Amino acid sequence: MLLRRRRPDYDDPDVVVEPGTSLAKGPALLAGSILVAFGLASLLKNSDFPKVSSSFPDGTVQGTNFLGIEVNGWTAFFSITAGALLMFGAAQHHLAKFMSLLVGLALAACAAIAIIDGDDVLGLAAANTWTKVGFAVAGGAMLVNALMPRTTRRRRVEPAVAVDPAPADEAPTVVGGRRPAEDTPTSVREPAPTAEAEAPTTVHRRGRFLRGRDRKAATAADADADQTTVSERP
Repeated sequence: MLLRRRRPDYDDPDVVVEPGTSLAKGPALLAGSILVAFGLASLLKNSDFPKVSSSFPDGTVQGTNFLGIEVNGWTAFFSITAGALLMFGAAQHHLAKFMSLLVGLALAACAAIAIIDGDDVLGLAAANTWTKVGFAVAGGAMLVNALMPRTTRRRRVEPAVAVDPAPADEAPTVVGGRRPAEDTPTSVREPAPTAEAEAPTTVHRRGRFLRGRDRKAATAADADADQTTVSERP
């Protein structure tokens, strides 16, 4: 996986293994910077690019001496390309390993071709003994860097404590549609409303919209109530 993920330690379930520092990104960045700097500086010394149509693959090319290394335009171009790929891959661990493998194989192939073909690489890049040594050393170093792992660190985590749910008989009483505060004593909580209090009260409306029979019954009930009230007065 390209993403950094932690995983559990199967020997100890309470330990988590987390990815640490990459050992491949640093060497890739350093080698890429050196190759790019060498290629750009060698272009100031010699910027001759032999034509591919006239010299590829077995032409004879000559370059100039730069720091004891024979270079021309194609030698500088190979160095700049290899260094740029390594610097690009240094941003991520697996990408750095892949670019190190790719550049290492390419530089090792350049050194082998220069040894077999003579003092050039496929009739394009000029090379002398020190150029071959430089390609071989850089290629071997990048092949080794492609095998570099990432460090890991182990961190112990506390196991989660399971909380049992409260029994049903200890559930807090809900008063008036609201749950009482946890710090409210049980003794001061309001009692739950009874069925009589919650029973709806029927209201009889009397008005002009009552039917004739209902209006007569309501009038008679009002008369009986008035007589009872008058009889009870002192």
